[in-house]
Amino acid sequence: MRPKRMLAPGVGYYHVISRIAGQRFLMDAEEKGLLMELLYRAAEFSGVDVLTFALMDNHFHLMLRVPKAQSVDDADLVRRMRVLYGEAKTQRVLEDWERWEKKGDGSRVVKAKALLRERLFDLSEFCKTLKQHYSMSYNLRHGYSGSIWGARFKSMILSADYETLMTVGAYIDLNPVRASAVHEAQDYAWSGFGQALRGHFGARRGLRLLVSAAYARRETTFEQASLVYGSAIQGFIERPSGQGFASHEPRPAAADFESEAVEAKLEAGEALALYELLRCRVRHFSAGLALGPLAFVRQLVKGLSPASKDTARRCGLCKAVDIYTARWLRGGDKVSLPRRRQA
Repeated sequence: MRPKRMLAPGVGYYHVISRIAGQRFLMDAEEKGLLMELLYRAAEFSGVDVLTFALMDNHFHLMLRVPKAQSVDDADLVRRMRVLYGEAKTQRVLEDWERWEKKGDGSRVVKAKALLRERLFDLSEFCKTLKQHYSMSYNLRHGYSGSIWGARFKSMILSADYETLMTVGAYIDLNPVRASAVHEAQDYAWSGFGQALRGHFGARRGLRLLVSAAYARRETTFEQASLVYGSAIQGFIERPSGQGFASHEPRPAAADFESEAVEAKLEAGEALALYELLRCRVRHFSAGLALGPLAFVRQLVKGLSPASKDTARRCGLCKAVDIYTARWLRGGDKVSLPRRRQA
């Protein structure tokens, strides 16, 4: 039996990762475009907010906000069905429901609606919907069968503080840079930041939600969000201020990343600058159970499992961030340097 997934109480923020089976490189530009379109349809159906993402050739990263369960009336339920399934399939379902009602089998309709409602505002159901629908679409177009995905998706609960959300968000959007697909995060077309700068409505909304949540603001303009978040990607995370966001001048680009210099720092046991850390693959951000300040991690683990040991560990690779994980990783914080770009 699968272990029960660790979920945040109330509104939850998550870093989600899922990989193609066998590490096959199946997603070219066209496939990423189709997956991105389905990502937003599945999110609209499920009531989940996509804050940012990175769709790679053989895996994806998502930062999600999952609200508390809400009451959904029949009209809204049908609207969500149309978003996910399309008009034709939804109409067939509605005709089935009408036929069941006429036959006096109203309880069957009630049960069908209840099953749909159970899929809303739920992390696992959202990921199941996204991955199953994409598998079916991919197989239909390529003549394959079965799921294209590997093991169960991984998820980490994130604290809603500015340091955690901005750091993990930047780490996700820098995935293509670490893979040497692009030189700068904004150049990648299949990420939340890249799509936001290209004008995608959902990506812009997600970026605003991310920055608003990080700084506990009711409303953030896209211009403010893009400047503050763009600075985080360059290794400058703004601290909260009662005066609002700083009056941003364009941040200077982070110093050029030099693998040899970073490797030398790691071998000498020296701390990395934040821009260096974010451009390395670090298990601290992808392999634990939760990420956030020490008090958040301890309270979360104790609340879910009172008898559990204190396994909170700080990322010791960078002094600029004070982010803990809820699981001690064997071998410590393993770091992989970016792939070398092809000349």
